[in-house]
Amino acid sequence: MNLNSDGWKQRVLFALIEARDWIVQHRKVSVPVAVVILIGLLVGVSLLHTSKEAEEAVEESVSIPEVPLEENAVAAVNELMNSYYTALEDADIEKLDQLVNYISESNKLRIQKKSNYIDKYNNITCYTKKGPMEDSYIVYAYQEVKFYDYDTLVPSLNTFVVYKNEEGSYYIYEGDMDDNVLQYFNGLSAQEDVANLCNTVQARYNEAIAQDEALSDFMGSFNDRISEEVAQAIAEVEQSASSEDGAEPEAAEGTEPEAAEGTEPEAQPEETSVEPEKPKITEVETIDTVNVRTSDSEMADKLGRAEKGMRLPLVEKRENGWSKIVFEGKEAFIKSEFLADIVDTAEGQQEASNTQTEQQEPEGESQQQSSSSGGGLVGSDGKVTAKTTVNVRSSANESGERLGVIYEGEQLELVMQQADGWCKVKYDGKTGYVKTEFVE
Repeated sequence: MNLNSDGWKQRVLFALIEARDWIVQHRKVSVPVAVVILIGLLVGVSLLHTSKEAEEAVEESVSIPEVPLEENAVAAVNELMNSYYTALEDADIEKLDQLVNYISESNKLRIQKKSNYIDKYNNITCYTKKGPMEDSYIVYAYQEVKFYDYDTLVPSLNTFVVYKNEEGSYYIYEGDMDDNVLQYFNGLSAQEDVANLCNTVQARYNEAIAQDEALSDFMGSFNDRISEEVAQAIAEVEQSASSEDGAEPEAAEGTEPEAAEGTEPEAQPEETSVEPEKPKITEVETIDTVNVRTSDSEMADKLGRAEKGMRLPLVEKRENGWSKIVFEGKEAFIKSEFLADIVDTAEGQQEASNTQTEQQEPEGESQQQSSSSGGGLVGSDGKVTAKTTVNVRSSANESGERLGVIYEGEQLELVMQQADGWCKVKYDGKTGYVKTEFVE
């Protein structure tokens, strides 16, 4: 299959594989699907994560030098790559966090799952070209992967963007790239020596797979196996987080809570009771300034930026972490983590009205909040009080990152009681969310 075909992309998941997808699409060389999938599996290429702090400034006009690939020419880069692959072997997340500026939680899971199958990265060779900025490099890292239970080494080629930090140490960069940096990257990847290197690695991969039928079968299902294991791990984490919301601290093992004197112990409701049907979500609101893109990929073209607090019609939420929305009259995509749901109910419309009023009223005036789908008004004095032990989360859903915990009687400043059963609050100087049913 031609490398420039889109068919293989469906097998490659998460942002790290999309980044490599971009590299491949712009390379003027035909490479069969197998090595592309392998590259994705081995977590070699730089992830692209939406992060304003990570963006690098470049001149409007970028000159792409015609310089040959250099083999193991930069000692510090060689050391970085060897440390990186050693950390991958051991699933040493703490070490990887020192070598890479950002690794998402889902990709940390992938690294951990893959390390159960990968014994060692052998014969690591670094081919470099100067990057678009001072002390930066584009690194094509060749290695031969030894899987447990298989003697045949599997050749692979991964691509990285490497920068130098303020302390003078090199690190692997994962973040949004300026359009001119992408143009520079594109130009280097299209050069003949890079194309020849890719073809050479492809030929070695084909030879390795051809001589070991069992390895060939293993590689054919490896990506799907890892994806299933990661999905299962994520589901378990979400289920565990969900069960924690609003839960009382557990009694010590072997003890039962005592009933008040003269009363019979009350039956405790099962925490796994059936939840009411969720209201339909037809609109979302941005919780930060965020890029709007033409497709559900961080490599897709930018249509613009949605400012914090912008309300947008929701078309669909996708399992890959993106939401399709309507932006300036067109269908577009935004990462779901930057969006808050707005419930399609009368209360939700009232919430929108209250939000606008909140922004217009002078600071210090008390504001009436809309009632939640689960009860009446809370926080009439501008604060909410915990009725039990409850988690504070970064977004209004039970899978949001847990910022901390408040206990019975503790108070937080109330920003807004939302119509979706959550309260927006201030917690340790940050915006957080708690379930309305657990506060008053």
